[in-house]
Order: sequence, then structure tokens, then C-alpha cells
Amino acid sequence: MTFSGKAARFALVVVVVAGVMAAGSAAESGAGGPAIAALEQAVIANPEELRICAEYRQRMIAAGEYDRAIGLLSKLSLRASAGPNVYVSLALAYVDKVPAASPFKRIFLGRDAMRALSRAIERQPSLVAYYIRGLIALYYPEAVFHRARGGIADLEHAREMLATLPVQPYHARVYISLGDGYWKVKDLERARSIWTDGANRFPANPALRSRVTTRGGELDRIVDQALDPGTRVDTSLQELFGTAPTP
Repeated sequence: MTFSGKAARFALVVVVVAGVMAAGSAAESGAGGPAIAALEQAVIANPEELRICAEYRQRMIAAGEYDRAIGLLSKLSLRASAGPNVYVSLALAYVDKVPAASPFKRIFLGRDAMRALSRAIERQPSLVAYYIRGLIALYYPEAVFHRARGGIADLEHAREMLATLPVQPYHARVYISLGDGYWKVKDLERARSIWTDGANRFPANPALRSRVTTRGGELDRIVDQALDPGTRVDTSLQELFGTAPTP
């Protein structure tokens, strides 16, 4: 799966992001400052570049301007030329707002994020879109919404896609979340099988290791905490660009 363009285009993206980040550090601007405005222009010019959009979203998280990011990415997704990645970024903008929202509003943020990911998949099926859509489904209370099976189906599809891709450390997340999905539907045997398979492939991953070695209530606590919508998750996508280690 390709997340950016050719080498020259990728180099341009790096330069743009680095320049905007440097401007932000120098200006220490607020949400309405020139650094944010410059970053928004970069997003408008490159809506398919996940890296630029991710940097923009992180700035909006820091400023608490969730709706500003959602609004801009929503408008860009309405362009006739909109590709899959702007929908992925839009979905993540919805996810970014979840921890700050009420439990009732979280329901609709998750719904809108999943819809955006479905649009991304319609344009170009990708590991990242299937993985995020599947993971979001696991956050819903199963007794009320019954979405875990759909999430498992997406995560199984993501796992199948791994066979076609060069192995990357962040691929461990698919095994973590797929096992969590089976745990959510009370199929602990299948969950352990998935986690064990993942731990054998990624022995340095602490999240997989803890799930394989833990039992009973402590395991329940680990998975419950991982699927707590009130806990902010890292949506910077740094792992995709090789700029951060996989937790």
C-alpha cells in the first residue's frame, strides 16, 4: 500500500511540513495564528498527503479546535477530485474529538468516522482504512450496538492484506485489535490464538506480550482500557512514516 507519492513528491511534503513546524515553533501562534493558517493552506494544496493532514490535526488537538479540522477536511472531501486519503484524515479528525465529547456525542463521531472510512475504501481499499474502521467498531458497547462482528470482519480483512505488504512494526496493531475484537465477543480461545500468532511475529511488542501472558481480570482490565473511548489515542500516523517506534 502506498501512502504518499513518488520520491520527489514525498521530499516536497517533508519540506512543507518541516517548514510549517519551524514556523509554528518560532511564532508560537494560537489556533488562529499565521502558522496554523500556513498549515491549512498546505492541507488545502495537498489533501491526499496523510503526513501534512496528520500534522494539522495534531495542532488542532493541542488547540482544542476539533471542529475546525473536521470542517476543513469535510470541505476538501467534497471535491470531485477527492481521493481516499482525505477521507482517512477526516475520519481521524472525528476520532480526535471523541475523548473531549460526551458519551452521547461519541456515538455519532464514531459513526461519521466509519462512514468516512467507507468512502476511503470505496476509492481505494487500504490496510489503514480497514484497520481504523474495524477498530472504531470495537469501541461501541457490544450489548447495545452489536458492532464487534463487523469490526472483526474489517480487521480480518486487514490481516489478509498484511500478506501482500512488507512487514512493518506497526502491523502488530492488527493482531492486537483483532484479538481484542474476539475478546469482545467472548471468544477468548480465538483471541489468544490471534494474540499468540502476533506475538510470534512481533516478539518485541509489549501489548501483544502482555495479552498472551495475562489471565482473568487483569486481561479484562488491559483490553477494557485499550477500548476506552475516553482515552486519547495517537492519531499522528508517525509509525507509517518511520518517525516513531510502535508502542
